[in-house]
Amino acid sequence: MAEKENEAIQLPAPTAAPLFFALGLVFLLASLVTNVVFAYVGVATAILGAIGWWREMLPREHKEPVPAQPLSERAPPIVPRMGAVEHLVIGEDGHRVRLPLEYHPYAAGLRAGIAGGIAMAIMGGIQGLVTAGTPWAAFNGFASIVMPLFGAAPPPDMTTFHVGIMISALAIHLALSLLIGVVYSSILPMLPGSPRLWGGIVAPLVWTVCGWAAISVVMPNAVGDISWLWFIASQLAFGLAAGEVIARSPRIQTLQSYTLAGRAGLEASEASQDGEGNNP
Repeated sequence: MAEKENEAIQLPAPTAAPLFFALGLVFLLASLVTNVVFAYVGVATAILGAIGWWREMLPREHKEPVPAQPLSERAPPIVPRMGAVEHLVIGEDGHRVRLPLEYHPYAAGLRAGIAGGIAMAIMGGIQGLVTAGTPWAAFNGFASIVMPLFGAAPPPDMTTFHVGIMISALAIHLALSLLIGVVYSSILPMLPGSPRLWGGIVAPLVWTVCGWAAISVVMPNAVGDISWLWFIASQLAFGLAAGEVIARSPRIQTLQSYTLAGRAGLEASEASQDGEGNNP
């Protein structure tokens, strides 16, 4: 009886690391309209927050014991009763369901980001060939908009290949593509209908409007230099390719009661180990 009185429940330990990560992103975005100093502070804060968040969650989630209620305040024991079994319906009768019930794995999101990034790069090369006679015009144009935001000099010309500028643009493009792909794998399962519609049509149009508004505020002079029809076409190319990859990837049922390490595949749960041991 004394042991039951002193028992505790293991709950996730509190941490401020996600707040520091979010604060770093806010500083990084604020640097676009203020000063480059905010970018340095934001990157450092976001990295420290991401490292702290990672260490809190992986490879094993940090937990702390929380004392359970005294026996006198707990619900009475369940009395068994013979009869038919009433099956639990997810989300009903007080069951705390974890939504979504099914999700696309993060690996599918990474593949979707890579496929969308390649499709957008191909569309950019086609745009450069059609409008300027060289595939590097679109990439240099992208660099001329992004690089001044970080205090770097824009390309000296728009028609020739520049190794350093191309590597910088490729790194930014790859990072954004992978990030959007992971967002696709997380968000699309929670939306009704096909991922091809939401990821291929709706999302590109939404962030095109947001991009136009952001560029209008940060760099008003650059709005007229962008070919918005080609811009929309490249966004749709990314969305359609990424949405197709997500739509073709198999969904995985949400592990409603597994630990974080088990859901991430870092270790096998006790139930799965018992099941493997009982298999012939």
